[in-house]
This record gives sequence, C-alpha cells and structure tokens, in this order.
Amino acid sequence: MKKKLTAVVLLTAAFCVYADISFENPNLNDEGKLLFSVNHKISGSPEYAAAFLGDAASLSTAKILTCYPEKMELLSKGSVLQVRNRWGTARWNVADQNLAWVSRTDSIPVYAERQLPQSVSPDGKWICAIKKTGAVSGELVLKNASTLQETVLNKNASLDYEKVPVHWNPDSSSLLYEKDGVVYFCDPKAAFQKVQLTESYRKIGRGTIASVYWANPKTLIYIDNDLIYCINSTELYTRGLYSDMVGTGTVTGRLPVSFNGYRDSFSVNQTVTNLVLIQSNKIASLFYLEEKGFEYLIPVFSKTITDLNGNVVQVKTFWNAQDECLLWIDVLGFEDGNQKTCVAQLGQSLKTLAVLKETGDIVISEDGRKGAFSQGTSVFVYDLSDWKLLNRLDGEKVLSYIWSGNDVLFVGGESTVRQWNIGTGGDKSSYRILFLSACSNAVWNSQTSVCGEDPVRSGVWYDYDMTSGKWSRCQTRPENTEGTVQNGKYRVFTGNTPNKKFSSTLYVRTLSGKAVTKPYFPETAVKTDANRKICLVIDALDDSTGLSTIISVLNKYKIPATFFVNGEFIRRYPKETRQIVKSGFDCGAMFFTSAELTAKGFLVDENFIRRGLARNEDEFFQATDKELSLIWHAPFYKSNQTIKNAGKNCGYRYVEAGRFSLDTVTLEDAAKGKPGYLSASELISFYAENATDGSIIPVSAGLSKGTRSDYLYEKIDLLIESLLNEGFDFSDFKNM
Repeated sequence: MKKKLTAVVLLTAAFCVYADISFENPNLNDEGKLLFSVNHKISGSPEYAAAFLGDAASLSTAKILTCYPEKMELLSKGSVLQVRNRWGTARWNVADQNLAWVSRTDSIPVYAERQLPQSVSPDGKWICAIKKTGAVSGELVLKNASTLQETVLNKNASLDYEKVPVHWNPDSSSLLYEKDGVVYFCDPKAAFQKVQLTESYRKIGRGTIASVYWANPKTLIYIDNDLIYCINSTELYTRGLYSDMVGTGTVTGRLPVSFNGYRDSFSVNQTVTNLVLIQSNKIASLFYLEEKGFEYLIPVFSKTITDLNGNVVQVKTFWNAQDECLLWIDVLGFEDGNQKTCVAQLGQSLKTLAVLKETGDIVISEDGRKGAFSQGTSVFVYDLSDWKLLNRLDGEKVLSYIWSGNDVLFVGGESTVRQWNIGTGGDKSSYRILFLSACSNAVWNSQTSVCGEDPVRSGVWYDYDMTSGKWSRCQTRPENTEGTVQNGKYRVFTGNTPNKKFSSTLYVRTLSGKAVTKPYFPETAVKTDANRKICLVIDALDDSTGLSTIISVLNKYKIPATFFVNGEFIRRYPKETRQIVKSGFDCGAMFFTSAELTAKGFLVDENFIRRGLARNEDEFFQATDKELSLIWHAPFYKSNQTIKNAGKNCGYRYVEAGRFSLDTVTLEDAAKGKPGYLSASELISFYAENATDGSIIPVSAGLSKGTRSDYLYEKIDLLIESLLNEGFDFSDFKNM
C-alpha cells in the first residue's frame, strides 16, 4: 500500500529544504545480499536512519530491519504493541517476542507527513482514527484492531494532529463522537454486526466532543450551553429513542458562564462530586457538583493562569486516585521563548508542584496512581498522590511511551524500543530491548547474521538474527565495521541523482556479463524540478491570542517565518514582542498604528510614513534591544503607490500578500457585504490550491476587532502540512 509523506529540514543559511533523503553505508555479502540505510530529515519529527536488507541480483523489495516509534499504541489488552512511522505499521507480539509489519510502503516515502493520532479503546480491541482525504479533512473511522475491518462514523471530519475527536467509555462498551455540531454515541460491536440503531436515535445533544466527559463507566457528563446533565450509560439507548419525552438526562446544575466547546474544556472526578472548567486556556475553576438541580454552581476556587512568565499553550487536567485534580500546563516563556511545563494541584488553591523544562506529554497509569513523562534522555515516573519520584529510565532520547497496566511502560527511543518494569513496591527496576528504532550502520557478521550500530552511541552494536528477526546487544564488537561494497558479481555505491527530493541514491553495478548499472529504487533517479519557495508571515497587529500556538507549531516544524509587528501590538504586549525575538524569528514593521492608511480621514504623505516607521522602530528597540528588519507592510495590507514610495525612500522594502490576506475578514464584514470570508479550513484549501512560487501567506496572530467562526492560527499546523504536500519549501522573507 503506497503512502505519501512529506519531509522538511531547516537549513541554517537560507531556507527550509522540503526533503533531504540520503542512502548510506551499503554493504554486500558473498551471496549478493545487501545492507544499507535510508536517512530522512523531516520537519516536525526527528531525523533517523532505517536499516534495510535487499538483494543485488533481483532488486526486490527490501526488508526493513528497524522500526522507529513515531507513534505507539497498545492493543489486545496489552498483548500487542503497535508502532507506526513513515514506512508503515508494525506490531510487536509480547508473548511471541516477534515484530511483524501490518502495512508497508512500496517505495521510499518522500512526502512524509506527521503521523495522525489514533484513539484505542481501553481494552485494545477497537481503534478510532481519521483517514486523510483532503488538505484539512478526512473520514473518522472505527476499526477492529484484529481484523482491520472498518466502518465510517463521519465522512467529513476535521483533521487534527494532536487528538482524535472521540471519547471512549472506560469499559470500552461505547464511544462518543461529534458530527456536524452534534455529539453521538456508538456501540462498536453493534456497528460491525450491522445491528446499530440509526444515528438519529444515538444522539446525545448539540456541541463538540469537548461537551462530554466520562466520569466513570456508568456516568456520562454533558454540558449544553450552561446546563450540566448527568446521563447513566445504561440509559443511552432509551434516551436516544425517547429523547423528546424523557429529555437529555438529569440536570445536576448550571455553570455561571456559557460553555464554548471550541475554546473550553472540562473534566469530572470518578465520584461525580467535582467539576473542573478550563476557559480558553486562561481560567481554571473548580466546582462542587450537586446530585440534581438547576442552581448555579458556586466555584470552590477560580484563578486566571497568567502569572507563569509566559503564554499558556495548552492545559490538560487529570485526576489522581484520591480524586484530586492536577493540571499539566504547557507554557511558552516570555524571556527565552522556550517551552516549559507547570504541574499544579487545583483545590482550595492552585498549588504549583513542579516546573519542568522541555518535557513530553504526561501519560497516566490505568489505576490513576502514576504519571510518566519524558525529559531529554530519561523517562520519569511520579506518584500522583504526592508528586514524588518513583523511578526513572535513562539512556537515550525518548519519543513515545505508553503504559501496560500499572507497572510496565513501553518506551520508544531514538535508538531502541524497550519494555520497562518500573519496579515499585520493593521490586527491582528492569528493562529489556525489544528491537532497534534506527541504525546508522549495518554490517555482515557472517553470511546469515547482521550487526547494527547504535545511531547515537558510537561503538555500541546489536546482533540481528535473520531467522528469528530479533535484536540483542552484541557481546563483542564486529570484526569488519567498514563493510564491503563488491563481490565477484556486483558492486554497490551511493551516487548523485537528478531527483531533487534526494541528496543521493543507491546504485547496483553488474560486474560479470553485460555491464549494467541500475538504481535500486528507480523512482529515486527520475529527474524532478526543484521545489517552489513560499514565505509564511505572521501579522501581529493588535492582539496576541494565537501567538503561543503559532510559535509552538513553528518550533515543532522547525520552519522559518517572518513576523510583522505593529506599534499597537508592541505597546500592548511588550513581553510577547520579546518572546518573538527570543524565539529566533525575523521581524519586520507594520507601522505604528493599526488603522487602515487608505481610509478616509488620513492625510498620508512621505513625512507621515517616515515618522510612523521611525516610531515603530524605536518602540520595537525599547521592547527588545533589537532592530527591525527593513521590510514592512501597511496594516491589513491596505496601501497605495504613495505609501509604498514613501517607505522605499525610508530604506524599506514593501511586502505584498496579494489575494492571500483573507484571515482578517470577519463575520461582521461579511454581514456588511464584504467578500472574502472563508472558514479556516476553506482558507487552507484556497491557499494550497492557489499558491505559486514566491507567494506570501499571511497568518494573523489574533483579532481584537470583529469575530470569526474559527481562526487560521488555530489550524496553522494543517496549513503548513498542506503547503508541504503541495511541494513548497518555506523560506525567510529576506531570502525570497
């Protein structure tokens, strides 16, 4: 099954290369079997080299020997570990200690995009995922994890690279999903047995997936506007069939504010006595829940999350075994632009438990007593009742990890995938290597045995048994670590290619009979044109709402972007202005006022423009101790030749966005008859279809005046992915 993937790497000098794929370390044995590695550099995910076993005589499909844990899921009640990456999907059988590929790409995955998440039922029998069908949309499918049989729940679901918009009942008996602004429930068994009720009888109510939450296997909490409903899971079908007569559920209270399923989130403890509301990642509130009634809930404690010396990127809530609420708050620092995580307990107060730097996400054990997260080359396990360290596993940079029960973690690192018994309760901590994630060099130890070198730790080697397919740590270093590139029949080498997607390719030359040289992968030697360049610009006019999201995503993809800052933005948000600079982004000018310069009432001449640009320069310098780059554009890209000439005479180069400056068109503008209003998804599709070499794609950091149904910055990762898939390289504006 062929699969498109995209690859990007940031060059330090000028621009971001769309794909950098190289073939390395070919090694031939006497029988013509060939070892080699393929190294990918991809934006948004780590660079790694996959090891392969091929055949110089037949040039048949090469067998992949390593399996990089870009994403991992646990299936079949913990008996199967699923590992997904750009090459396909593999599964490790815990009992048989065997790795088998479920699906594989037929060719080199040039267009390698981030792996979409999958949501697995707690018992590991069912998988929910979005299958991409367009730039910003896909099909929400329910899959049987064993048979791989699928059924579609929503044919037009929005793509999301962070989560799947579903909630599983903790007992795996049902799941909730959203479709066209309505939440529905589904029985996975009934769905595949073709006895499921029609969707209209499985309706929970209007809202998004954020409007519902499983407090425990028997209790579903649903919020509609400000009303809080409690629904017994055994009554789902009854209420679905007779909703007009019996209502949605039992009202347990109402919030003092309206719940916005697109901006807010909530969670409830297992005993259904406490509810936590997170509003727009800015306000955290804890409420007591009553059994029933229409009275407004009185908050136990409520606090704005704004004193963390940075912008909050996201807030996640979880409950420990004592029914206490903990917050996992990702923050983008004002002073250094680096991401940190604040761990806090929400009760009668908001108590900070720890501040962590550059951590992975936290995952909770099945009993809710332990939390695991990565940091650098370690995985830490903490007791959630008192936030005390229980154990740690060191050795290599960690990419993904998942609990199996309460005492075992599967840990995917840049070198190996390990099974770790964390060793609590007097047991000794232990781990074992399951297989290699990547391999920088593979050599023949004998005609049937292969050795692979650790991609990070030089001199560390592993044995690969070609019969069993298992890896184990080498006791002695292989005698020949340089490898052999020829035998009596063939010679193998890496060489240049006219394909711009590859920096090298692998060739096999016949030494006996008719001399022939062929690329092992023919598509890698097909001539292609260089990728087109595109520039992403971020307009910080007078609002910073989306800034933390934008910077976080840009850092994740490691692509360049140019920020244009307005004097009004600098005056309102001096800390955020410094944050942009500290994050390493180039900044241009957007004048000192946020008013439209071509509007009636303005007398615009060269002196006015000169003074406005100078004032913007001074305010930027005072806030950052840095100078603006000599590029600019007027607010909303509204200008005329007089304005442009004036800026040119001041030494500035003017930036034109053309017809791509559309994400500031508001609903109020549309109501007045102004054309150009598109949703964020429609904007992304329009930009991807119409962008050309040298296009400027602007994204507003936020809108203080007017409203939209959604905002482009909320889906900036989808915008980046769609442009990469169209074959664009991202460039700084100064290098266009």
